[in-house]
Amino acid sequence: MSTPSDNYTIHKVSLKRTRQACGPCRRKKARCPGEKPICSLCQRLGQRCTYGAQAALTRAGRSRTSTTPDQPGSSGDSHQSEHASHERFQRIEDRLDRMATLLEETVPKFNSFNEASSRSPSNRQGNQDELQLFGSQNQESDMPWSSFPPDYLQSEIQTYLTYFHDQPYCVFSRDWLLRHAGSLPPEIALPLVALTTRFSRQSAQPGFNLPTPSDCANKAWDILSNKYQGCELGLSFLQGTFLMAQVDFADGRSQRGYASVALGIRTLQSAGLNKDKYKDSFSGAEMECRKRIAWSFFMLDRHYNASRDYSVCLSDKHFTLSFPSLSATGAYDEGEPVNSTLHDVPKRFVEKADHGILSCLIRLSSIWGKVTEYVFEPFDTGSLLPWQSGSTFAVLESDWLQFQTHFADTHRYINVDYRQRSREEPHSHPYLSTWMCVQFLFHSVQGLLHHPFVTMVKLHQMEGNIPSTFLQKSYESSLIHSRWIARFIREMDDANLRLHDPFIGYLAAIAATSQLEHTLCNNQQVALLAKEDFKTLVDFVTRLSLYWDNMRVLVDRVRELASRRKSYGSLYYNQDGFSGALPRMPTSSNIPKMSAEDEELMWDILDFSSLSRPCEISRLGDLIPAQDRQMDETNVSHSRANSMTATTEVVQDQLGGRRPSLPPQFSTPGVLPLTRADSIPIADDSISGWPFSNRTAGDALGPAIPDIPDWMLFTDYVPEQL
Repeated sequence: MSTPSDNYTIHKVSLKRTRQACGPCRRKKARCPGEKPICSLCQRLGQRCTYGAQAALTRAGRSRTSTTPDQPGSSGDSHQSEHASHERFQRIEDRLDRMATLLEETVPKFNSFNEASSRSPSNRQGNQDELQLFGSQNQESDMPWSSFPPDYLQSEIQTYLTYFHDQPYCVFSRDWLLRHAGSLPPEIALPLVALTTRFSRQSAQPGFNLPTPSDCANKAWDILSNKYQGCELGLSFLQGTFLMAQVDFADGRSQRGYASVALGIRTLQSAGLNKDKYKDSFSGAEMECRKRIAWSFFMLDRHYNASRDYSVCLSDKHFTLSFPSLSATGAYDEGEPVNSTLHDVPKRFVEKADHGILSCLIRLSSIWGKVTEYVFEPFDTGSLLPWQSGSTFAVLESDWLQFQTHFADTHRYINVDYRQRSREEPHSHPYLSTWMCVQFLFHSVQGLLHHPFVTMVKLHQMEGNIPSTFLQKSYESSLIHSRWIARFIREMDDANLRLHDPFIGYLAAIAATSQLEHTLCNNQQVALLAKEDFKTLVDFVTRLSLYWDNMRVLVDRVRELASRRKSYGSLYYNQDGFSGALPRMPTSSNIPKMSAEDEELMWDILDFSSLSRPCEISRLGDLIPAQDRQMDETNVSHSRANSMTATTEVVQDQLGGRRPSLPPQFSTPGVLPLTRADSIPIADDSISGWPFSNRTAGDALGPAIPDIPDWMLFTDYVPEQL
């Protein structure tokens, strides 16, 4: 039991230490060694060390007192005991100081919900070599992060693999993402969760509230901005930036999305990753990660940037790296390496090599970027006419045909057997999802290139006669390939295996505008089939609008165009008689034309970059005139109200209530938009309700529609399949 004299001795020692301590150590109540002018503790912590006047005077007073000859002293045993206690307390305080310093150095500065981290830095130390792109990573990059419970993050990764992986963007390899599921850095985990929470069905856990997409996105931008400021442009930075670009495009923040794409591509170019510069320096898995992020930015650039207001950041000729590894079965393995590049040309009389379904998607994305550039480019009076050899139109047609020479037979429509394989082979779902993206893009290239509105606008800008067979080709291609998109949507519904990326919804909306043109055809059978396909396409986009803000804007525009359909009539010169036997030669002067308002609405549908939120323009500050900013801000509340109304209608429809509204001419009793039980079978000849005359069991639709070939209506024969 301690005596009062012992307590007094301890208090006296503590008081002496306090008076000898420097200012920072006294404020922190840490033991100060007392060195001057800088104590060792402040020097180790990198903080400014200062001594107050009181400490100096106290030391001076003690010094004078200790030199006074008549001061009573202590015995030798008392001094030894006090010295031993002093050393023991000093060792304990030194250990506590080291522990406090270690905690200050290892606790992360960034935490998505301001929670303390409890994981060791060694969990991620082994992965830094693979996550680093170029340059050095500072200490902040090595900090652990555990804001999400492991089970929650693992579930979100599975959601990402189901809804986003290679559909169409190949940001990660499946094997890499599963291997790093427990050690994803926050700049990847937060954007990934911002994407997947829209589809996640997880419930809140004790002590953990489910994050919202906006919370994750805001915190992710804090981290990415700090990394950009510190020049930490590593692989994880690029992967996180890409995911955030997807989030921003889908949520209507397109200006920031375009800036992210440009930043990512320039960073890749600075590192030389747009070509196989380091293929002999990295391991196979490391190079695969870098190829995937490079090709992902390549595709995103071409899917979004080619528009009225933006251009592709880096042309195709600068991408000379090889394609990602071959994984034809969609299995979990990395697959075999592929040495083929975007610019390879198949040799003659050689069997087509299979470079993987992902390489087909990349090639088609390249063609899509060129097609959208052609559609939105300003008219050049010196350019060749579309039907002339060497014209941009002719080159694009050639590229589309040339692509088919790269398409291996194993990926062809008949050989894949999508519906049966999706039901019987669940392990093939990753491959089938990527394959479906290829099919959508393959037919959309022709659907946009021959779109009736694009054809009308291009021909109006030219002078002279127009070949009637050119108009016939555009008419047929527009009808065929837009109908293919509707067919694939029905097949996905039958297989219960759907695509969810907004870009796929955008392609479906383009096909819907083509089918809309045929809904007022003078031939009743053609008009009825076009209405059914139009509803199928609009319902698909409506379903996506449950998850993506830009799809809400898009589906509203398509509905508005449908309501105005009768006002502008047909865009075809002779809709029902493209047999080549026309009474006179078509010219640019007698091609139908839309009103300025209808044209602007159609451009807004075709231009993916126009799907940003109304308030986005006002955020550009003094870069645009003040009156335009004010006008834009007044429309924000109105647009939000319309968006909320559309969302409510869609949710009610999903729950079995009221269906999304369509104009009266497209409303058919008994036809529900999101269920396909009543859909018209594709290969079924017995379509009830169609009053064909002189039709037998073996007849196609041709005898009833003499002006349109039977293969254009998808009966027993399927045209232009891939």
